[in-house]
Amino acid sequence: MVNNKILVVDDDRDILTFLQILLTKYKYIVQSVFRWELIDKTIELFSPDLIILDICLSGADGRTICKTLKTHVDTKHIPIILFSANTNVEKSFTDYDANDFIGKPFEIDDLLNKVMMHLPADPTRPDK
Repeated sequence: MVNNKILVVDDDRDILTFLQILLTKYKYIVQSVFRWELIDKTIELFSPDLIILDICLSGADGRTICKTLKTHVDTKHIPIILFSANTNVEKSFTDYDANDFIGKPFEIDDLLNKVMMHLPADPTRPDK
């Protein structure tokens, strides 16, 4: 049984709660972070297989955080999906070494497809 771990970083608690419920339903182990200052410590303790990272965080730019994570030997291998309500940044997400981008609001199927694309398949995942 594959139980990939996903770290979700967003300063909107409603989005964190929604993604926690959704991804847990699909048998992912989910850790949510409301404050960007906790990302490094959470990565160290949680060892995520994928990070879903909001671009517009209170006090920080998720693109800069992504670029920093992709330059460190301990975190550069972790796929990062940036997401934002500002879809204009979709054109530049690769400039920050992100693996993918999803706009807000997002379609659930689109989000799940992108998550599955960057993680090994889980044969125990329930059907939609």
